[in-house]
Amino acid sequence: MDTNPLPRLGDCPGCSEEIRVRVDGTLQQHQRYGARCPGSRRPVGLLEPTFVRWLHANAPRKDGRANRVTRLAQMMFRGCTQSPNRTPADMTWTTAEELHEDWHRRLVQLSGCEDRREMDGKHCDWVCRDVETARRVYAALTAGADQDAA
Repeated sequence: MDTNPLPRLGDCPGCSEEIRVRVDGTLQQHQRYGARCPGSRRPVGLLEPTFVRWLHANAPRKDGRANRVTRLAQMMFRGCTQSPNRTPADMTWTTAEELHEDWHRRLVQLSGCEDRREMDGKHCDWVCRDVETARRVYAALTAGADQDAA
């Protein structure tokens, strides 16, 4: 499955946002209040590429109809056209397991019923399967990154 690589993010000292870091170690230009952020070109520190940050990096992709990971990312981070897009800082979860639990919690809140059984008797639906697919892809990427670092 084609996905984005693990993101290289850093904290901007000017606006405290998570901004992509270039290969040379400088922050990419970004907007703050409609103008270019006056923050330093060097990040305060590099951030760990967590599951939520990696999934967020997949949301802008254009293959949401064919790629299940992209579709999940767009569902989690892109709201309706009238609301602003969400960021990893807006999420209450950081791992795939926490996302899975959060999804079930939201379904119970919306339906009032904890029984989400399909014909086969399982409690999970297609979103849970997409979360598991994303978890496997993320695990493979982090395993590859760990091997490259060693």
